[in-house]
Amino acid sequence: MEENCTLTKIYSFSAAHRLHNDKFSEKENKEIFGKCNNPNGHGHDYYLELTVSGKVADDTGMIIKLDVLDSIVMQVIDYLDHKRLDVEIDHFVNVRASGENIAKYLWDKLVDKIPQPAYLYHIRLWETSENYFDYRGEK
Repeated sequence: MEENCTLTKIYSFSAAHRLHNDKFSEKENKEIFGKCNNPNGHGHDYYLELTVSGKVADDTGMIIKLDVLDSIVMQVIDYLDHKRLDVEIDHFVNVRASGENIAKYLWDKLVDKIPQPAYLYHIRLWETSENYFDYRGEK
């Protein structure tokens, strides 16, 4: 059996969004999305817990070099940081910028960038201190 270990790092970024669906009436949008439907949007300080897994390398004693992981993740996060997601990020102009969809977006942007033999194992995106979204795509 192959020995695996996981490494989890926490990153943060700030972004705003509005949850709204033009297919719904204004009343339905307010009922479904509540305060998150504010026409001017609202913001969050997001915390991303990113977990990679893999075999511990004999020569380094690590799964992945931390500076390599940081560089990969920061390229993706910097693109979202201090943006109005549903207005400034093309993907979220067409896909609702819910926490679930943001977590999936982060997964999709990162999964193929983690150098093998390590691999992206799990993402947890904290939107507030009271709610988070877990995402684990197919390996």
